[in-house]
Amino acid sequence: MRERTITVGRLNEYIKGVFEDELVLHNLTVEGEVYEYKQSATATFAVLKEGDSILHCTSFSTVEPFAVGDKVALFGYVTFYDRSGKVSFIFKTGRKIGAGDLLAAFNARKEKLQREGWFDRKKSIVSPVRRIAVVTGEAGIVIHDILNTLQRKRRFTDVDVYTAAVQGKSAVPEMIRRLQEADATGYDAVVLARGGGSSDDLSVFNDEDLVRCIAQCATPVISAVGHETDFTLCDFAASVRVGTPSMAGEWISRKNEQFFTRWEAAVYALRSNMQAAVERKTERLYRAATELSYKSEVKRLQAVGKVSHCAARITQGVRAQTQMLCGRILRAGHRLQNEMDNRAVEAENRIRADVAKLEQNSPLRILSLGYAKLYDRNGQTVAYDTVCVGDTVRAVLAEGNLKATVCEKENDTHEIGR
Repeated sequence: MRERTITVGRLNEYIKGVFEDELVLHNLTVEGEVYEYKQSATATFAVLKEGDSILHCTSFSTVEPFAVGDKVALFGYVTFYDRSGKVSFIFKTGRKIGAGDLLAAFNARKEKLQREGWFDRKKSIVSPVRRIAVVTGEAGIVIHDILNTLQRKRRFTDVDVYTAAVQGKSAVPEMIRRLQEADATGYDAVVLARGGGSSDDLSVFNDEDLVRCIAQCATPVISAVGHETDFTLCDFAASVRVGTPSMAGEWISRKNEQFFTRWEAAVYALRSNMQAAVERKTERLYRAATELSYKSEVKRLQAVGKVSHCAARITQGVRAQTQMLCGRILRAGHRLQNEMDNRAVEAENRIRADVAKLEQNSPLRILSLGYAKLYDRNGQTVAYDTVCVGDTVRAVLAEGNLKATVCEKENDTHEIGR
């Protein structure tokens, strides 16, 4: 059979024509569960799912809004975009026909855990929040968002990072292990954080074992997973749920700010109450002196002099004690703030050092030094003993990929670098 060759553009153009000519793909109603959903000013995007199959759908018309988990029926046609090589379903109208299996499974699991009491074990978070642990992925974006948010106000929260996988098969056991390690250390709070992602990316946070681990922690857990519109079962088990990782930093900063605001207000209230008490006592002494004046002018004058002198001494003494007490309280507050600032600076330096180590050991940096990693045509890493002269290999460099043919093999490592 003669081999035929065709360009990508012509093949995609041909496939597009097949889709346009196939009448069964037009005026079609598709049913499925909304797995992902997003609206913009000009279009509506949805991903329908049934079992292991998904379908990307787009509408450029004004349609009824849906929510993730709705079972819907969309009317439209199938098209093929020749530039991107992707199949999409363009729908003109759509309607909700019920609740999807994924949402039903989510609600059933939620009701089960709620009946077992795992959502009722919330703990209060002390004020001020001096030490927190952040359980998150290895990427530095999430922890940087939290640190930057904490540093916009007073910096007196010490932060330790516990890295763990936040998606994939190993995510749940790793997060459980790291949560248990942080819980045993004695932090004021533990933040479970992850940036936004698809429903698949966030599905690990609906795991029952992870939910039970959060509820069993003696340390209060703050759930900061995804975006504000994303809800997972971990949110219901946590002591506090916030919309995003940066909002976790905002929540902690606000709680600390409220504590110090109340503390300063209490100091000023104490001083005001003491001054008011002195004034009341002085007024009562003056009234007593006035009553004595009616009995005897001489006694009145003597009494007024004695009372005035006594009142002056009391006023002076109380004011001195008040100023001394307020001075001690304010100095203690400044020492506490300085101590927390120093801890925050030390934590920031440790975090920057850890990030620098991660960047130092980055594979991309090693490639940028001139090294390359070789793969065979099956995508397996090439070893010296597994490659033969004449084999075609793919070399991955920092700037891109190269295809090369092995012309000669030399078993002499001393030639490297010449």
